[in-house]
Amino acid sequence: MVRKKRNLGGLLDALVDKDGLKTEVTITLTNQTLLKIIIGMLLAGVAIVVVANTVKNLFPNTQLAAIEQEVIKIKQTL
Repeated sequence: MVRKKRNLGGLLDALVDKDGLKTEVTITLTNQTLLKIIIGMLLAGVAIVVVANTVKNLFPNTQLAAIEQEVIKIKQTL
């Protein structure tokens, strides 16, 4: 399969004509393109969840640790 190379000039020529900026631009989405977009968005969501959980586990909450220490001290005094 031979892919046509696109350059910026060709894309700009398609959007701008002698009268100015074209307002009617048609974007064709095929099933394959939509599938790629959906898979990309799902992978991005999974990546965000993984990074958030990793950061949460690598950097423990110092306030929670301080509260746990206070509870231990209170239990020892009782």
